[in-house]
Order: sequence, then structure tokens, then C-alpha cells
Amino acid sequence: MSSTNDSAIPQSALHKFLGNQGTPFDFNRYLLLFRRNLWLIAVIVCVAMAATYAWLSRQPKLYSSRAVVQVEQGEAKVLGSKVEEVQAQNLQAEDYIQTIVQSLTSNSVMVRAAQVIGLDKDPTLFPGVASGKTYTDDAIASQIRRRVAVSLRRNTRLIDVTAEDVKPQQASDIAGAVVQAYLRLTFEEQFKTSNQATQFLQEEADKLKKKLEGSERKLQEYKEQHNAVSLESSQDILTEKLKDLNGRSIEAKNNRIKLESDLDLIRKIPANDTDRMLQIGSVAAIPQVAAIRSQIVNAEADLAALQKRYLPLHPKYIGAVTQIQRLKESLVETLRNAGKILEAQYASAKDSEDKINVLLQEQENAALGLSKLAIPYNTLQREVDSDKAMYDALNTRIRETSISQGIEKSPFHLVESPLPGRYPVKPEMAKVLALAFVLSLALGVGIVVTVDSLDETLRSVDQAEQFLGLPTLAVIPEEPQRRGSMTSAFVRNDSRQAEGFRALRASLSMLGNDEESRRIFMVTSAVPSEGKSFSSLSLAQAFAMDGHRTLLVEGDMRRPSLYKAYPSLAKRDTAGVTDVLSGNTPLEEAMVDAPEENLSILFAGRAAPSPAELLSGKAFDRMIGQLREKFDRIVIDTAPVNAVSDTLTMISAAQYVVLIIRPAHTSKRAVARACHLIAKAKGVLAGFVLNRANFKVGSGYYYYYYGNKYSYKGYYRPTDRTTR
Repeated sequence: MSSTNDSAIPQSALHKFLGNQGTPFDFNRYLLLFRRNLWLIAVIVCVAMAATYAWLSRQPKLYSSRAVVQVEQGEAKVLGSKVEEVQAQNLQAEDYIQTIVQSLTSNSVMVRAAQVIGLDKDPTLFPGVASGKTYTDDAIASQIRRRVAVSLRRNTRLIDVTAEDVKPQQASDIAGAVVQAYLRLTFEEQFKTSNQATQFLQEEADKLKKKLEGSERKLQEYKEQHNAVSLESSQDILTEKLKDLNGRSIEAKNNRIKLESDLDLIRKIPANDTDRMLQIGSVAAIPQVAAIRSQIVNAEADLAALQKRYLPLHPKYIGAVTQIQRLKESLVETLRNAGKILEAQYASAKDSEDKINVLLQEQENAALGLSKLAIPYNTLQREVDSDKAMYDALNTRIRETSISQGIEKSPFHLVESPLPGRYPVKPEMAKVLALAFVLSLALGVGIVVTVDSLDETLRSVDQAEQFLGLPTLAVIPEEPQRRGSMTSAFVRNDSRQAEGFRALRASLSMLGNDEESRRIFMVTSAVPSEGKSFSSLSLAQAFAMDGHRTLLVEGDMRRPSLYKAYPSLAKRDTAGVTDVLSGNTPLEEAMVDAPEENLSILFAGRAAPSPAELLSGKAFDRMIGQLREKFDRIVIDTAPVNAVSDTLTMISAAQYVVLIIRPAHTSKRAVARACHLIAKAKGVLAGFVLNRANFKVGSGYYYYYYGNKYSYKGYYRPTDRTTR
């Protein structure tokens, strides 16, 4: 009799759960979870804050004092820039500054600082001092280091040295003592290094002195052996002579070549071609030619002056013209003899060139002889010069080191002196409390999420719909006054439970395609104590109140409970289903009319030794078929699916199965197994009902959110039972 219009189990998170697959993150669910457990989170936060405050109140108040040290970019030169340091440092390197930061908290600095201000004798820090106990340097350094913090300011060359103590003045003293101890230790280290360097340099200078004396002795012996006392001066003189003769030789050769070239040109030019002759440099340079040309220039200048004063026929004018003509004729005559003059000059130039070349050759031969003596001499001289230069440099370095080792210099500069603090810096009450608040809040949230992740029950409508893939037919709220009693939800028609079953009736009335497909409903659950009998009774009454002829069949023959709701109509051994199926009682006699109008009840009947045997055949299906002819709605109350097999045997008689789930009670595994068994028995799940839902903890969230305002909010009163 199962319907074919609906699938047995739709694809849902149930299949993922059975396949060990995860479900997507539901923000609203977790928001509701935190809202429901807000009290727990608040308790955790309050306890943590109170404990933190109590702990902070017992902590000693610490005062802080800070000294600021600046690392210079270059070390100050007290003795000038030419005086080199024994141990040079690259002050620009980042690792050098970090080394200083670490060195400020070294054991030697801590011990020296404690000794400067007498903290190594302070009984508050070292209680054993009063009884004569001595502490090691490591213990003293550790005690002081706990009160000191050194840090480098970002993107600066400033180092903060911060000291903390219960006494403001003592914190200031510690910070100042640390800086002064470090500066003093740095100076002492420099002095020690300079002293060692001076001793080493002095030893090396003594060795070089002996070597220099040997080199000078060898040079002197060579001079005496080769009579080369003035070898250096002779080399200088000879070099100057060679340079002079070489220049003169080149000049004579150039002069000869020029005269030779000019002679060739003169032979090619006619004697009367004065202009071309004068274009030759050697001809123009002949003294006679140069003198006549100068006279012509002067005469022409005089003629030009006379032209401004006299006419051409004037005697002075005519005399000037005549003189210019005579000079030009004399120039022509002199040019005719230019070839002979140049030939004489050429012969003289060639003779001078030959003489200079002879002298040059003689000087070169002398230079070669002198160079043979100069080679070993220069070698000895260079060795002497080298030893002397090294010896002088070492002596200079020794004097610089000796002078500078007594001068206190440092690349560090104290830019801010420590001052006593006015207010305590620790404990940081607000900061620690804020941190405690955040951590405790995170702890509370973590506990809530962890507990929820370990919870295997269904708690809300959304969670159940997502997990089962089934619609929510109704949400029945919890009524604390009715716990443990077998009563109907309609003891008050305006109660919240009554409204819930009206919603269930409406949901079931919309199933199928027509009235015939939605007449027989089976109500079951996964495990006991879900409230299925209460739900069956209330659903049957809801159908009856809607005018349908309704029959409530009690199919739970092992633990029947409907007789408790009608103590005046039935008892535990009242005839019912077992009697009808066994043939002991006719069906018509077994049915009992309830006080409510349109409602009849078929109780479970007398206890049967084996209910499963009664249901093994088709007797139950035939019985339901007969009842279907007489009633508009049949509600079958059954045993839990996971408990016994009776329900699975009867499931074929129902058109739809309604699964009752109790929020925060039924495990997911139990519900999943129940759905699986119903599907395997080919039952059609119409949906599920959340029974005994607590609105205060979110079981009905998004469901009845507003309808709850219209329902009865009073308490149950036994005298309020109404019938129709």
C-alpha cells in the first residue's frame, strides 16, 4: 500500500554521514550554538578575568628607567685622521650594532654594573649575603640580567637600555651602571689591545733595524769596490747629455732635410719669377732677401704717405718711386744668387748633423758602460730604501699607538640619561586583562565548538533537515508540566503543542495527489522515549477535530501505553490488535469509541507471547484494509524501528511513515539506521517531527519563531481537558 509518488529516502547529508563524508559549514547553526551557550562562555570569561585580576594584584609593582646610547657612524679621531686605530671597526655594518646590543647584557657587563652600585651586596637580591654566603659571577649576572632589557630602535642607531626594579631610583641606577660598565670595559679592552700591539710592533722594529743595517753595509762595500760613490750623479749627468744631444741631432736632421727640399724647388723655378721664389721658406729666410723685402715695405709705406700730400710729378714723389724700383731690382739680383746661398747653408747643416751624431754615439757607449755598474747598485739601493721605509713606518706606528693607548675614546654616545620612573610599568593591568579576556573568550568558544562536535544528536530544524534531506512536518514544543504523563496535546486547544499538531495535520493533508493517497499514517521513532505514542494520540485527535473519521491503532504490542491516556476506557489487558490478529476477538468488538468526537481506538490488546509471529503474515495488512473502508484517517502507533522488527513488518500497510525525533536526545547514528531500515522495508517517509523541542535552546529556530506568539503560554491544568 506504499505510494509511488515519493522516494523512500532523498539524497541528503544522511548518505554523506553513512559514507563518513563531511557536511558544509553552517554559519547560522554556529551562531545559534554560541547564543545557546552564551552563559557558559560568560562564566569561563568571568572566571578567567577574576583569576587574572587576583594574580595581577599579588604581583610586585615594577618601575622602569631608560638610558639611550647612540652608535656613531664613525669613530672620533682625537689625534687626527692620519693616526690609524689598532683595531678598526666598521661602524656602518648592521651586525656590528647588533653585536653591541648583545654585548650590553654579557656577564662581564652585568657583574661590573652590580659592583659599581653595590647590588652584589644587596640582601634583597642575594639573601645569603647577610650570612656570609658568596655568589658566583654567573649568579650575580643572571640576577641583574632579569632586570635589564636592551633593544635597537628600528631604522636608527639608537640603543635603549631599560632597567626595571621595585624601587624607581634603583632602576635608574641599574640602567646607568650598565651603560657606564660597558663603556669602561670597552676602553679597557682597547687599552689592552693597544698595549699588545705596541709590544708586537717594537719586536718587529728591532728585527727590521738589524736587516736595514746589513743592507746598508752591502751597498757601501759595492761602492768602494767599483769606485761608484758618485754613480747616481754620473747617471743623472749622462742622462741629461743624451737627452740634449738627441734633441740637437733631430733638429739638425730636420734642418738639413728642409734645405735639401728647398734646393730642389729653386732649380725648377725661373730666376726672374720673384713671387714663386719668395714663397719658398728657406729663400725668404735668407738675410739679404729679408733685409731688401723689409726696405721695400718701408719705401712703399713712405710712398703712400707722399701720395696724400704731393702730385705724381713732385720731386719727392718721383724720388720715392725711383727708390722702390731700385730695391726691387736689387731683390731680383739677390734671388738669382739664392741657389748658391742655400747650397752653402745645406753643406753647413750636413756637417753639423754629422758632428752631433758622433757625439751622441760616444755618449750612448758611455751610458752602456755605466748601466752595467748601476744594475747591482740599484738592486742594493732598493733593498736599503725598502727596509728603511718599513722601519720608519713601524716607528711611526709605535709612536701613534703609544700616544693613543692612554686616550679614552669610544664610538658610543649617551644621548639620554636614565631617570627614576614616576609610575609603575608592570604589571600592565589593562593589557593583561585584555589578553586574558581574548584568550578566555577563545577558550570558551573552543569548548563550545568541541562539545558540539562531539555531540551526535540533532538539535535544530535546520540541522535535521540538512542531515536527513527530509522536510520538517512540525515542531512540538516541550511542556515541562506534562513530562512522564500520557496525555494528549489537546487538553488545551490553545496550547503550543496543540498548535504544533495542527501544523502536522496540515503538512500530512498536503501529501499525495488525492485523498485516497493520504489516509494511512504510521508514526514511529528510532529509539524509545521519543514521544511517538503521545504524537500518535495527538495526531489522531487533530484529524478527528478536523471532521475526519479517525482510528488510532496501537501497533506497539510489546510496551503499550495508550490505555494510560484513557483509564476509564481500557486497561492493559483490554482486547485489541493481538486479539484480532489471533482470531480471538472480532474487529468490530475490539474497536473502542473515544470521548473525542470522530475518534476510535484499537488498543494493542492482551499480551502476546510472540508479536512478531502474529505479524509475519498478511493478517495486519488485511486488517488495515478492512479498517480503511470505515475510516477517513488511520494513525498507527508502532514500536521503535531500531528496537524490534515489528514496525518493519507492519510498514507495508501504511501509505506514509512519520518519524518522531527528540532534539538533543536521539543520536544521528540511530536516526540514520532507522531511515535506512524504513527505506529497506520500502516505506515512504513523509518527513520528521521534532518532539519535545525546547525553544530556549534553539530546537525550533526559524520554525514557530513567530507562531509562538499566538500560542497559549500558560501552564497545563488537568481540569482543562476539552472534548468534542
